Amino acid sequence: MSDVPPIILADKQELTHDGFLYIIEKEVYRGRTLEASCKKELVHLLLQHPNAPVILDYTLFDFMQAQELINLCARFPQSHILLSSSDLSSAFVRQVIPATTNTSLVFKGNSREALTKALYSVLQSQRYLCTRTQELLKLPEAQHENNPLTKTEEEILKLITLGKSSKEIACIRSLSQHTVVTHRKNIFRKLEVNTVYEAARKAMRMGLMDAAEYQI
Repeated sequence: MSDVPPIILADKQELTHDGFLYIIEKEVYRGRTLEASCKKELVHLLLQHPNAPVILDYTLFDFMQAQELINLCARFPQSHILLSSSDLSSAFVRQVIPATTNTSLVFKGNSREALTKALYSVLQSQRYLCTRTQELLKLPEAQHENNPLTKTEEEILKLITLGKSSKEIACIRSLSQHTVVTHRKNIFRKLEVNTVYEAARKAMRMGLMDAAEYQI
């Protein structure tokens, strides 16, 4: 097994982390499993093992832009990265998948069979795109839900999902705190949601933001 590269697990969500670890150890891979808890650790491990396959939960990791992921894939072309996420926008998928050859994508809501198949493919350096990913790639570019928000409301929504308080947003936008609270109420009313989580999910479906931007 000395010629078998380790597999790098970079998933900070406990449930899926443990699930992937079980599948790796019991069903898919008998080699070593290394873990990375941040982008710096991931790059450090890839420098040591440039051909190591990677399981990466992009939305819980500290990548901020799709281009950073594309750059990482280009920097380590011998490594194959399995992106695992609860949700990603069609815009993100459209940007990353065509721009890389060493990425696969599976959603955490997929079946155990699909997750296992994805891992097998990655370990053989073969691309795996789950059914939902293929559907996102086929969607017409403009196929999003109607956007009822103004440009200002879009920008405030992004700040809200980044965890900013109304007071912080007021300072950033040079607005009164009362105005920000009013914008927040209008955003939730227009999107027909009650929580920041629901608002972020709907904004992703509209193509207003990527899951990678969502910090809550």
